[in-house]
Amino acid sequence: MDPSISRLQWRMQNCLHTILEVHEYMGGKTISPDIVLQLETLKVLIHQFQPSALTEQDIERIEASTNQLLKELGKIFKLKGLGQIYSGYMQ
Repeated sequence: MDPSISRLQWRMQNCLHTILEVHEYMGGKTISPDIVLQLETLKVLIHQFQPSALTEQDIERIEASTNQLLKELGKIFKLKGLGQIYSGYMQ
């Protein structure tokens, strides 16, 4: 972990990188264009976060939302036979 960033910022960055990795992975998959568009929008919005203003509760909600996103997208990938979208589970 980079010592110049706080633990909360590090956790936020992990969520961001996970979402961006999923976004890149899904860009070439045969899924709903609406989902890809929503991830594009999320990618833009996520850069507007002010990490220094985040609280533990904010990070917990972001982590829960990231996990829920992976869970929902995983269902889509399973139904379409596209494999496993992400092998990890964020805590």
